[in-house]
Amino acid sequence: MTDPDPQTFKLYGPTGEVIMTGSMSAIMERLPDTPARDAALDSMLKIACDAVEAEQRADEARESLLQTLTTGLTRLSARIDSFEKRLALSAKRAEAARIAEGQRRVQQYLDALPDPDKPDDGELTVKHAPDPVDTGLAPMPFGTEPDKPIPGPEPGSRLYEGPPQVPQPISISLNEADHVHR
Repeated sequence: MTDPDPQTFKLYGPTGEVIMTGSMSAIMERLPDTPARDAALDSMLKIACDAVEAEQRADEARESLLQTLTTGLTRLSARIDSFEKRLALSAKRAEAARIAEGQRRVQQYLDALPDPDKPDDGELTVKHAPDPVDTGLAPMPFGTEPDKPIPGPEPGSRLYEGPPQVPQPISISLNEADHVHR
């Protein structure tokens, strides 16, 4: 048999059986109202309090981080809103400038036209508008055919392009009998 360790103690119950085996402090921690049990309970209580404090510090850190993040997002949102307002205002100003430039150009074009109430000397003026019926250019009702063909440009005028050019077909035979070999 092996000798038991001199540092190992056994606690026997009222019937004589071994209830606990271990070091003296381990056995004493299990017994009520002993200094070892009080020390063990104090140690466990300190560990639990430290864990609660660590959890509270972690919660405070998370809350602080969340507050910082929320504040940053609020500021960023305000900056984005301000940027969008400036962008919309800039687009409206650009559109107004484009319209004003267009109106200025139209007015400049109209100012360059001669005054119809005061004809200049030496310039051609139209006394009356030509009658479209007399020129044969009167519009025809939709779906009607002209009585005579509409004349094209006269030969010799700058608009006359000559007779229409029609490409001529080319005939090629692929039969050997049609070919003459020399």
